[in-house]
Amino acid sequence: MFKQLKQSFIQTTLGSTVWVTFLATLVFHKKMVPFNFFWHILAIGFLFGIIFGVFYPYLWQYATLKAGTNIAISTLVNVTFGCLAVYLFSPEMFSFIQPYLLLFVLLTFIGHLIAYYFYSKHETKKLANELNHLLS
Repeated sequence: MFKQLKQSFIQTTLGSTVWVTFLATLVFHKKMVPFNFFWHILAIGFLFGIIFGVFYPYLWQYATLKAGTNIAISTLVNVTFGCLAVYLFSPEMFSFIQPYLLLFVLLTFIGHLIAYYFYSKHETKKLANELNHLLS
């Protein structure tokens, strides 16, 4: 489990760092940015690695919490880390979206509900196929 989470963290952190660097290049291509913005990009990649490389895989594959608890925790962590990543990328952008944070929380919650429905349906089908294969 730890080896898989470590590999997932490294891949997600590297991929998201490259992705955010590409976005920053598009957004700030004709502007001078301070050198510490490089550290912000690395921090954003690190946050993505924690959320999508460690937190989600652990929560949905290894943790034994109830579905409602998983959805609530996922929503809270996703919105919190997402806001932090937006703030690190651009404080002006964060102040622009700040009035809509409640809407983001609601949409994120609905997204997690839908994702859980499809995830549990997929996992049930996969488990049924494995059991049928063992019985035949």
